[in-house]
Amino acid sequence: MNAFKEIKEEIEKPAKKKGWINRFITGPTKDILSGDFLGKGSVLSNLGFLMYITFIMLLYIGYGYYVDNTLRRSTEEEKKGAELYSELQSVKERLNQLSLQSTVAEAVKEMGLYEATDPPKVIEVEKGFIDKKETDRSLERP
Repeated sequence: MNAFKEIKEEIEKPAKKKGWINRFITGPTKDILSGDFLGKGSVLSNLGFLMYITFIMLLYIGYGYYVDNTLRRSTEEEKKGAELYSELQSVKERLNQLSLQSTVAEAVKEMGLYEATDPPKVIEVEKGFIDKKETDRSLERP
């Protein structure tokens, strides 16, 4: 009977965990997988702090997405700006080509205009002649 009692005590006696692997890895892993860590008072007593940490983590994740989207939009706008600048430069170059004297002279030949070869002449008018003409016109009714 005595031997039977010793065997029963050995079976019921909790096994001692040996070594740091059992203490730091195997034990907590068993508690997590079995769900025993939720039943302990440490989780329930720190529930507010755990909720706070969860909220902070969610904010951090959301901020990461916000930054990614902002950078993506900024990059797209920079590309659009570079394209518009390139287009501006090509339009300026085209305008410079069209505004050359020779190009303008060729374009107005079709309308019957020609480039003046004589230098401009100064027309001398009596002093007050232009003012007198303007006042005479203002008196006339159309």
